[in-house]
Amino acid sequence: MATVNKKHKHPDSVTIGFKTYKIVQASLKDDDLYGCVDFCKNIITIDPKQDSRNYKWTLLHEIFHIGYYLFGLGSDEDIPQMGNEYLTAMSSNMVMFLWGLNKELFEYIFSEDDDERN
Repeated sequence: MATVNKKHKHPDSVTIGFKTYKIVQASLKDDDLYGCVDFCKNIITIDPKQDSRNYKWTLLHEIFHIGYYLFGLGSDEDIPQMGNEYLTAMSSNMVMFLWGLNKELFEYIFSEDDDERN
């Protein structure tokens, strides 16, 4: 995983309750990924060679992996049969919880850059 210059400007970490995950911008081309989470090292890696909209979507996607892991849904085997209301309540609670702890990062994710307005 090669390190690259920081292309996307945002906070360098996300707080998830009792843990903080470092956000690293590095090429994941060799792994054929846009983003990934290392749960043992508390690191989110995002490949910066994406346009702004896709980069933000990938970052949010990886944050969701961490959030679901935090709420006991770490792997497919851990996920119980669930209905729409349960999944909606869990997801909205998770977003509000994480947004409350990481307002600056979520403002970045949901902001609109010049290249996204077209």
